[in-house]
Formats: sequence, structure tokens, C-alpha cells
Amino acid sequence: MLLSFLPTKHAATTSILSKRWKSLWLSVLTLDFDCKSFKDMTCHGYSVHKLMLLRKIELPILLMRFNCIYAHDHSTLKQNNINLFVSYVMNRGIENLNISGSDMKLPPSILSCKTLKVLKLKGIIVNGFSHQVDFPVLKILHLKRMIFEWHELLLKLLSGCHILEELETKYLGFRNGLRVPAKEFDGLLPSLVRAKIYCHDSIIPLHLVRNVETLHMEQAQLKCCSKLPMFHNLTHVKLKFFFNMWGWLQQMLEQYHKLQSLIIQGCEYQDESWNNQSWKDPPIVPKCLSLHLRTCCLADCKGTESELQFAKYILQNSKILKTMKSKYDCCADIKAKQQMTAELSSFAKDSTMCEVVFENLITNSITD
Repeated sequence: MLLSFLPTKHAATTSILSKRWKSLWLSVLTLDFDCKSFKDMTCHGYSVHKLMLLRKIELPILLMRFNCIYAHDHSTLKQNNINLFVSYVMNRGIENLNISGSDMKLPPSILSCKTLKVLKLKGIIVNGFSHQVDFPVLKILHLKRMIFEWHELLLKLLSGCHILEELETKYLGFRNGLRVPAKEFDGLLPSLVRAKIYCHDSIIPLHLVRNVETLHMEQAQLKCCSKLPMFHNLTHVKLKFFFNMWGWLQQMLEQYHKLQSLIIQGCEYQDESWNNQSWKDPPIVPKCLSLHLRTCCLADCKGTESELQFAKYILQNSKILKTMKSKYDCCADIKAKQQMTAELSSFAKDSTMCEVVFENLITNSITD
């Protein structure tokens, strides 16, 4: 139904079109409430309450998005409303729940929902569990800008995700500021196959995601993960660097034995103090290059010497590589990009089927 793709407030306005449309919006299986569509929290809450009363009790709700970010509203009113709304959809067979807040506490009824398959939380405070955590069918969990009162709460939350396949985390923290030893995550999330983690806060150790097949990671600190685990199943990796950490990348390649696809989003910050962190060819060619790597991409490439040397190393040692792509940063120096393009275009490749591709050199894409 097309109304499922509209915010609930807009879907409700279709009731004025005709008698046939008058109650049609009440039968959609998706609810989407965004505080930006209402002038204040009181109006927001009233609208949701009204919908609850109008909607037939036997109709399921498969997806609910609830964005509740009010900087100046009473926190008690906001908390009571979100607790009530979540309790309502928990009894309607909810499968996909997306809640964005600002310093809201986690609604307790979520923790024992047997039907949830997707749970996305943002801007939530977790200060205790009165319910047992049990998500028997949850497969996707996204946690962003979350504060946990103590680290055991994060461990307890993850331990209730028995068949989780996808985990995304960003800006997680503990009230006491402590870091959790990696060994405390042992045995958690045995079915995980995809992960996207933001290493700036160092809350989620790579130890937890060592068995995934796809990993997207943003990394800022050189010593964030000084001891890397072995990634036995990893085939697709996307890395975003905020500083020049080529030595750290070298360590990672040695742990990715089955790697087939590698995307590196270029160093975002350039600082003279990091110049000694340049790419250096490892003494032993990583196993993934010799046997498995098929595609490699340097995104936001600036044409630096380290980027050039890294690309040459990949071309020289990847035996079954099919594509080596350089996607240039539009603000990068034109001469640097032209020099890198010229050298890589004529460089001898170990793989006879490899295509070297350049994008955004000047205005058009260039392919060797």
C-alpha cells in the first residue's frame, strides 16, 4: 500500500479525498511519527493517542518509526508517551521498531518482545532492566548515541540477541567511562555475519565481530585495536580512516585470509605529525592477496605517495584481482591525480584479468 511509505501524519490527510479514503489510512501496517511534523511534544503525543483510539485493535503493526527529539519539552511527559506508544505496538506483532530520542530512557517493554526482527535505537539511555532480555527472532540491531549506565547492561542486551545477523554501533558510552575487556564478549552473537562499527569510542571490540563475513569500520585512533583478532570468514571490508594509518592497515590485511573485496575511504585529515605513518610493503605477502582478493577501491583518493605505493603493491601481488579502482577526491591536487593515474596505468599487474579504473580525474571517468 502506497500509504505505508508516507509519514503517518501525511497519510491521515488523505482521508479528505473521498469517503473511500476516509479510513483507509488507519489500516496501514506502518506507523511513522516524526516530531518535526508537530509544533510541540503535547501535539505530538495527542496525535499518537488519537490514532491508537481510532485504529482497530485486531490490526497488526509491522513497522513503527518514532522520532522524538524535543530539546525544551518536559522529560517526564516525553518518557511517559514513548513508554505508552511502545507498549501499544508490542502487542500488535511489531517486527521493525525504529526509535530516535534525546536522552530518553529505554522503554522496558521492548526487552521481551518476541516478534521483533529489526531494532534501531538512537539517543537512548539504558539505566537498568526490569525485564529479561529476550529477542528470539531479532536479526538486525542498530545502536547509535547510546549511553549505558554500566557495561553489564550492554552485555546483557547483546546476550538476548540469539540469532542476530547484523550489528551497527556508533557513539556508545558508559557512565563510568570504563572499557570492557574483550574476553567478556566471548560467546555473544554467534550468528553475526555483518557488522558496522565506529571505533572512536572503543566500546565494541573487534573481538566481538571476528566471525563476520562483511565488516564496515570507521577508525580514528592508532591504538584503538592494537591486538587484532583473526577474521576467518571475512570476505568484504570497507574501512574509513581519519588519520594516516597505513601500518595499522598492513596488520589488518594479515588477519583477513579470505578477503575478496576491500574498500578504503581515504585519510580525512592530513597533518605533518603523521607523515611517518606511510605505507610500507610487508615482508611477507598476505594470504588474501595471493589467493582471494578480487576488487580493491581507494575512495576519496588524494593521489598521495602512500596511496600510490599501496595501489602498486596490490597490483603487484594480487594474483586473481579483477578491478583496482581509484576514486579521486574532487578537491585533490590535479597534478597528483594525473601522476598517480599515469603510473598505475602503465604498472605491471600480477593478474592478467585486472582492470585499472580511475574516477573523477577531472570531469569524466577514465578507464585503462
